[in-house]
Amino acid sequence: MDEPQAPRRSVGTIGLTFVAVGGVVGSGLLFAPLFAAQQAGPAAILAWPIAALMLVTVALVFAEVSAMLPVVGGLGRLPTFSHGPGVGVAIGWVAWVGYVTAAPIETQAMLEYASNDAAFRWLFTEDASANGSSALSLPGVGAAAVVMVVFTAINAYGVALFARINTALTWVKLIIPVVITIALLTHFSTEPIRETGFAPAGTTGVLSAITTGGVVFAFLGFRHALDLAGEARRPQRTIPVALVGGILICAVLFTLLQLAFVGAVDPSELDLGWAELDKGGANGPLAAILTGLGMTALAKLVVADAILGPFGAGLVSTASTGRLAVAVSENGLFPRVISTFSRRGVPLRAMVLNFVVGMALLLAFRDGWSELLSFNSGAIVLSMCMGPITVVALRRQLPDRPRPFRIPALGVLARVAFVVVGLIIYWTGWETMSKLTIPIAVGFVVLGWRVARDRGLVRSLALRSLVWLGPYYVGLLALTFAGRFGGGQDWMPLGIDMLVVAAFSLVMFEWAVSSRLADEEAAIAAADVRLERSEGTAPEA
Repeated sequence: MDEPQAPRRSVGTIGLTFVAVGGVVGSGLLFAPLFAAQQAGPAAILAWPIAALMLVTVALVFAEVSAMLPVVGGLGRLPTFSHGPGVGVAIGWVAWVGYVTAAPIETQAMLEYASNDAAFRWLFTEDASANGSSALSLPGVGAAAVVMVVFTAINAYGVALFARINTALTWVKLIIPVVITIALLTHFSTEPIRETGFAPAGTTGVLSAITTGGVVFAFLGFRHALDLAGEARRPQRTIPVALVGGILICAVLFTLLQLAFVGAVDPSELDLGWAELDKGGANGPLAAILTGLGMTALAKLVVADAILGPFGAGLVSTASTGRLAVAVSENGLFPRVISTFSRRGVPLRAMVLNFVVGMALLLAFRDGWSELLSFNSGAIVLSMCMGPITVVALRRQLPDRPRPFRIPALGVLARVAFVVVGLIIYWTGWETMSKLTIPIAVGFVVLGWRVARDRGLVRSLALRSLVWLGPYYVGLLALTFAGRFGGGQDWMPLGIDMLVVAAFSLVMFEWAVSSRLADEEAAIAAADVRLERSEGTAPEA
């Protein structure tokens, strides 16, 4: 194994923005227009801009703190500066649980589209599952392993090569959906909207589309830019542009594609409503609708994009999940050896660990892999709760530290962002959150094992700063149980429930900020992190 090296600052503004865009434009582009329409009908058009505006508030708070402290594996590392390693361990583990599912999800999405060609039917078994998708065959599992090895191998050659390949892929991934959207808009009709009404499932349908319909899953790809922040040139400009710009670019693309999809649906297929719409099932809604319109050449282009889109997103996911595993290791949960970088400046050992876990997940969920989607979204959104808290805490702990990107009215924006996180988790629903409790419990077991092997670790965790996380998670569980989404009991009227979630979030926000480290402890934690002094060189971060 290569000797440990520091990460290299090799990614520019376009490269990091395309990391964010490349993470968003994956399987979500292929499946979400159908899944969102099934939840909300034509009103799914609203789900994309609403989700984008919500997540922009979250991205902005991360932009300030990650531009000030550009470190590898931001979701897992940044909380340690304001609240200590204990919170970093908890948040890093939850984020990693979500991250490590991303490459398997994109891999299986890519293979599902490829299986539409008769030459690749061997990738899946003949029996379809209840949700319309089939299970990977054993040769299909082998093909998935090859794809994930390729993800790891490309990343192993260094972040500069990864950024160049990803930028080229992302240009193609953007151009193809634009062409498809324009083509579908030429056949746009308001008849599908008149057939069922604009919002047949009401507000609940739009909110469900944001979470279980795949909208949040798609947009969460912006986080990959955050994880590579420690390898960005001129982070003070690059990081804010990449985080916010990536979301806005994709919001325009997805909203127009959703509009085009809704307007191109044959009204005769809506006799049972949007919820029963099955345009190609999980194996190809866009290709199916284009074929039905006689655009067979463009349908084949969709299949090509179906390979490139998830491939590019899986490539990005492999890069960022490796960086997050480094953060989890540096916080003390994983062995320290996981955090080392190779001579090429990549966390190769962390990526090998993620590959092994990803393959285990593919085997475990090959009969019902769609469950990984809810795990992915729920875990990652939950881990983002620390962004608004950390940025406010650090304003108080490190008031004199230079902030290359400074948010005006931070107190208001951070609280709004924290409420946004709470609402998205609530809309995700009881079924997802209750299942997420299992890997969280596993994390406690792993931490207990690490503490038993290293008694000094417990003294470094800053447990006082960690206490609020337990009531916060239990409170969210209770709210999803009492709510109307994802198997909840529907005890709270719509509107009242969101006010309750917002009030709960604001109370927990104040507790969390007050639990921050002492100012001198935060100063010591942040002392070794330096911004790049010039465009061409950078000290270690």
